[in-house]
Amino acid sequence: MLLGTAIPLFFWILESQWKHFQRSFYPRVAEIEEILRNDFKMRSPALYGDWCCSFKRNTLSKRKGYLWDGLMNPSVCVSYLLEIISLLLMA
Repeated sequence: MLLGTAIPLFFWILESQWKHFQRSFYPRVAEIEEILRNDFKMRSPALYGDWCCSFKRNTLSKRKGYLWDGLMNPSVCVSYLLEIISLLLMA
């Protein structure tokens, strides 16, 4: 069981790196959508802007760096922490 905790730990690190990489594109996506909306009067697709508006989120991340944007991002770390804790409790 203790050795088994290494598996979710490796996947947690892998997914957090991907999330950090993915979030690096968000400011550029917001900028492109703003250019299309303001300069070319195009409303579509505006997926990112509409998503941020629907969930009342800012288009720019408040957190900076890999630790907070990737590793400790709640959408990434919660499931892995629960899995690791469960495996440690079973051990």
